[in-house]
Amino acid sequence: MENPELKNSQDNALSLNIIEAARQLFMENGFKGTTTKMIAKTAGVNEATLFRHFKSKEGIFLEISKEITNYSHSRLKSIVQSQLSPEEMFFQFGMELYSRIVESKGVLIVAIIESKKRSELSRNVTNTLKTVIEILEEKLRELYTQGILKESDFFIAALMYVESLIGLFVVQSRLEGELIPVEIERLCRSAAKIFLEGLIDTKAT
Repeated sequence: MENPELKNSQDNALSLNIIEAARQLFMENGFKGTTTKMIAKTAGVNEATLFRHFKSKEGIFLEISKEITNYSHSRLKSIVQSQLSPEEMFFQFGMELYSRIVESKGVLIVAIIESKKRSELSRNVTNTLKTVIEILEEKLRELYTQGILKESDFFIAALMYVESLIGLFVVQSRLEGELIPVEIERLCRSAAKIFLEGLIDTKAT
């Protein structure tokens, strides 16, 4: 008699194998340029096995994109709640965003590109970015109440900072630094300084 636990373990291993193969192909060829036949071949399974685990290519990609939504924002929160100077805090915030993109192996980049065409994927990406922006907006308001920043539209400020960094990271990743030959650390440090120059209350300094 077949062991159900062993079968479940094997099924899970196959699913993970398919997901990793698809992740690699999506990054290399984009969503449109990747087929289920390519995924099955890279994963070392036939298409029938692939469809037994996932209903479609879209289903595989949505499964991969869940890691974006499931990402814990505890690290970002600990950065903004730390006793770092505002400039150092923004620098580390930016570096954490970048490391997250790297750790996701580019899934975030592909997800952003594809999100307009797929509503569930769009919700995943939007909710993730919204949370990041809210974390930063809350910190900006706190710095304002402390008299460090001047009054401003802190939601728009947080939105601009996060989206500008992600945009730059995407360009760096897709063009491998050819368009903007700048080290990420320098990029994040300079961005933090330039961003804060527009928000710091000079009357308080």
